[in-house]
Amino acid sequence: MLAQRYRILTRTGHSLLSRPGQPPGWNVNAVCRKCQTTSQRNYTSSPPATTLGKASSTTRVRFAPSPTGYLHLGGLRTALYNSLLSRQDGGKCILRIEDTDQTRYVPGATESLIRALDWAGVKFDEGPGIGGPHEPYQQSKRLDLYKQHAETLIEHDHAYRCFCTPERLSLVRLEAQKSGRIASYDRKCANLSKQESQERAEKGESYVIRMKVPDGKTVVHDKVHGKVEFMNKEVDDSVLMKSDGFPTYHLANVVDDHLMGITHVIRGQEWLPSAPKHVILYNMFGWKEPSFAHVPLLLNPDKSKLSKRSGDVNVEDYRDKGYFPEAVVNFVALLGWHPGSTEEIFDLDGLTKAFSLKNIQQSNAVVLREKLDWINKMHLIRRAETKEGLLNMAAMVRPKIEADLGPLEKEHTDEYIGQVIDTLKERIKNVYDVPTLCGYYFKNPTYASEESVAYLSKVGTETLLKVLPKALSELKSKIDVPLEKEEAKQVLKAIADEHKLKLPVVMNALRYTVSGVKVGAGVPETLSTLGRKCVVDRIERVLEKCRHCP
Repeated sequence: MLAQRYRILTRTGHSLLSRPGQPPGWNVNAVCRKCQTTSQRNYTSSPPATTLGKASSTTRVRFAPSPTGYLHLGGLRTALYNSLLSRQDGGKCILRIEDTDQTRYVPGATESLIRALDWAGVKFDEGPGIGGPHEPYQQSKRLDLYKQHAETLIEHDHAYRCFCTPERLSLVRLEAQKSGRIASYDRKCANLSKQESQERAEKGESYVIRMKVPDGKTVVHDKVHGKVEFMNKEVDDSVLMKSDGFPTYHLANVVDDHLMGITHVIRGQEWLPSAPKHVILYNMFGWKEPSFAHVPLLLNPDKSKLSKRSGDVNVEDYRDKGYFPEAVVNFVALLGWHPGSTEEIFDLDGLTKAFSLKNIQQSNAVVLREKLDWINKMHLIRRAETKEGLLNMAAMVRPKIEADLGPLEKEHTDEYIGQVIDTLKERIKNVYDVPTLCGYYFKNPTYASEESVAYLSKVGTETLLKVLPKALSELKSKIDVPLEKEEAKQVLKAIADEHKLKLPVVMNALRYTVSGVKVGAGVPETLSTLGRKCVVDRIERVLEKCRHCP
């Protein structure tokens, strides 16, 4: 797709279309927009008289979300990649809130973004609520700074005031569409004299400030896509400052990235078409541009673009559905990046060691919920390896159990819930599966569901009346002794031997009795986890029910 719109060069610097021997980099021979003739043009000018950002010897990156809603998976991935890159060499990761589009601002969105990032474990070294040498980190509080830089561009003839009304701009767009041209500003106000422009501004006439894109072509050096060449005649004179005094993204991000010493800009591929504007601005200011890495888009399984309107993209929704933060982070890391090995399960430290910009793919990444479920299951198994991990999961799922099943009994401690999770770890993908699929660990089965009735039909009342009395006598004889898995196995085998039944028949009888469902962990493990008294009580209840069946 990109190759169809822009000239894509290889990562080695050799153009697939340019003349042999032509060095990569900035355009030297500029092409006039009107007559298409070639002329030499100096691309840069004297830098503005403002405080310049200092070159950093270590990595400085930023995650710069707009507070227009919740943090989505794509935003989390961008934040993660920035964080991982900075952690590798002891660099700094900055959180900057880009709230210059006041029409899309959502109250509370900043707090929601920060809360979701904190849950995911993505930490920042500078930013709102953290502080740092470049405060404030909220663009709406830096308006004077952007205005100063925009005025400097006007002084150096790199920008101009545009007084065109919205009505005229609509007509320009409509005319371009009718003639099959790219809809872009026709530069009417670029021809105003500085005196006329200044006088109209002083009289209070409303205006915006537009960048004056030079002739020629621009090459964006990208860590993912290599060298991407843009013809400047296809780059619009974009608005830098709006009439309300707020900057657009194009100006604000370039100014802030420079003044904050950003060395790498990692952002979504949707920003690649805007990258030439940013490179041009860096050159207009006489600043060194950072390294760019435009990461691939995220797609739905049907290959449509993943967006906030797609559903299942809000990071906090995944938290509320019981996914582990490390699993979600692991999942998004693999959306467009590969570690160069077959390893797929990583914690944050593992990702930091393995991450590399060179392993980010150019092709778009498909978001598969099944893959997230599998990754979450692997992290669940990892957590279950320690007592602390089991207790943490127990505390996490307890509110969900009580919300779904009602108040728990006093014997349902975190230790007990942890034991349940440990028993089920190979059979569940998410701790929230516990109350959904295995509520019988906390509440007596009703045996009234369609599944239970069908299971009873398979097991048979006659089998229950044959198996359960023996199980009851064996287990009740040591009522105060904990029921271990090995003892449960021995009891099941003894019943099978005594009645000359196949062991699976006995197991099904006990599984129905204690759970009412035919799918679950192993029967000995289930009996041991439930405990002797609970198992005895349920056997007595089912026997009573069977004896009163017609």
